[in-house]
Amino acid sequence: MRKYDVIVVGGGHAGCEAASASARLGRATALVSISLSRLGKMPCNPAIGGPGKSQLVREIDALGGEMARLTDTCSLTLRLLNTSKGSAMQVQRAQVDRFEYQAAWKARLESLDGLDLIEGTVDDILFSDGGRTVRGVRLLEGLEIAGRAVVIAAGTFLRGRVLIGQTSYAAGRSGEPPSIGLARSLEQLGLSMGRLNTGTTPRLNAMTIDYAGLELQQTREQPSAFSFWSEPRICPPGFPVAVTRTTAKTHRIIQQNLHLSPGYSGDVDSEGPRHCPSLETKIVKFPQRTSHKVFLEREGRNTQEVYVQGVYVSLPPAVQEKLIHSIPGLEHAAIQRFGYKIEYDYVDPTQLAPTMAVAGFKGLFLAGQVNGTTGYEEAAGQGLLAGINAARRISGDSPIVLGRHQAFLGVMTDDLTAKGVREPYRMLPSRAEYRIVLREQNADLRLAGLGHEIGLLNSEQLASVRARESRINQLLERLHAERIGPGDCRNEVLIGRGTTPLQSNGSSLYELLRRPEIRLEDLVDVTGIPETVRSEVEVHAKYQGYLEQQDREIARLKRWEDLSIPEVFDYFDVRNLSVEGRDLLAHARPRSLGQASRVPGVSHADLAMLAVAVRSHMPEEDGGIRSS
Repeated sequence: MRKYDVIVVGGGHAGCEAASASARLGRATALVSISLSRLGKMPCNPAIGGPGKSQLVREIDALGGEMARLTDTCSLTLRLLNTSKGSAMQVQRAQVDRFEYQAAWKARLESLDGLDLIEGTVDDILFSDGGRTVRGVRLLEGLEIAGRAVVIAAGTFLRGRVLIGQTSYAAGRSGEPPSIGLARSLEQLGLSMGRLNTGTTPRLNAMTIDYAGLELQQTREQPSAFSFWSEPRICPPGFPVAVTRTTAKTHRIIQQNLHLSPGYSGDVDSEGPRHCPSLETKIVKFPQRTSHKVFLEREGRNTQEVYVQGVYVSLPPAVQEKLIHSIPGLEHAAIQRFGYKIEYDYVDPTQLAPTMAVAGFKGLFLAGQVNGTTGYEEAAGQGLLAGINAARRISGDSPIVLGRHQAFLGVMTDDLTAKGVREPYRMLPSRAEYRIVLREQNADLRLAGLGHEIGLLNSEQLASVRARESRINQLLERLHAERIGPGDCRNEVLIGRGTTPLQSNGSSLYELLRRPEIRLEDLVDVTGIPETVRSEVEVHAKYQGYLEQQDREIARLKRWEDLSIPEVFDYFDVRNLSVEGRDLLAHARPRSLGQASRVPGVSHADLAMLAVAVRSHMPEEDGGIRSS
């Protein structure tokens, strides 16, 4: 029997990040995938990043994960979004060559010492200690593999079913076989499971698209990179994203054929992603809209396939052809692959700890869509955390848990494990209470120290982060210290920008930078100051009030998070809790008062009573209430 420290099951983004992290942390690791030639596959849109997701990618990178660096090697375009908003809200989105990206993942994993790649289908999870401690997995092919920790990152493969119109068949994704035995194995553990669904779009032949008259979104002209460790560059021209729109005819075709859509014919009763809905759902839920944007994204440098972002459909092929041909620029487009819906099993993530470990089963971790999420970035983030914590469990180190105040990754894991999901979970900026503090641009400043402590970032990488941090602080100190009066030539700049001129008592350069109209280059010579330093300094000045407010809120949150609730705490023994509050808290079993505050439906009055009750159970030296 082969023996490993960590076994990772699944070759999607969650599995790849988990296997990479575990191997790089010195643990003997096996990655088992149904198809090794499809490691890191992008079955949906060929893009990384965007609002909420970009923050995850940068945080993965700051902790030492792989996604951002591989994205930079394969980018076709890299754009900055939310440019009409303040700099703190701006995020990146890369369109990538999905074939190069997939090949890059495989090459990266094959290069890692201590990582074995095994093609096969995991049919069962093996346990010892009365069924409570993981000891390995069994493949459908009969091979047993021993492991002290197992990370399940099965994506949409668990009892997967693909639907196109009234046709359905068992499949994991893109025609790959589903995983039946593994789903059964998880179910036999007594885990609460459910069904979700997601979909993808038709793929078109670029040579049959009429791009004349369509809006073209070119790559960013300023050298950029997703990874903090990549050299900024400008993507070569030639692969712009084209923008078109659905029409009244498109909507009419869908309305006339809605009964043939699996989501409306009764063939599917599971929930799909609300924030990335099918075109059928858009037209049903927003009948007042006369059109919806459609983005045409090339899938690679050496292919003519085009992904039709915004047209997620699972109607019959003949109907898909009609609706595609009703869209400007696509009148003669040839469909190379038809869109489909896929339905699959997931595990209720409230059964997990924020470490991605399954409660009650030693050494078992879950990551990715198996936990009810959707998206490459969400899966990769969970996979990284699961791989880190599986490796740390073997070495006897304490697990890594990120708080909501530390990272978007912390927000996601807390949302999943404390609230669960009713639909595929997507990371959105609005989910993060402290999103101005948790910016894409400062992920390295927030998390690189932890990445180095874990062992995924080297000393040179940490030193580069500390050097940037030092330059930011030095420039802020200079701006605070330097004052100018009305006689200074920069007063003319203020007048030219339409802002109030300097008064007799003057102002510090920092005070002037806080004005919305003023940029750093209006006040100091920025020659030789990296853009990554300039942008952070401007954010500090222009968002000072918001940042200070969020710092106060974070301090309060940390006090609540530090107030742990015992695992055996009896909510029904707290007399002043409402009946509803008792039921909700007893079901959610929050691990801290902070997590209890995020349980939907729990009132502030119940939280106040709970805080008193929890403190009364604590030793006095730890903050407990002195008994009279």
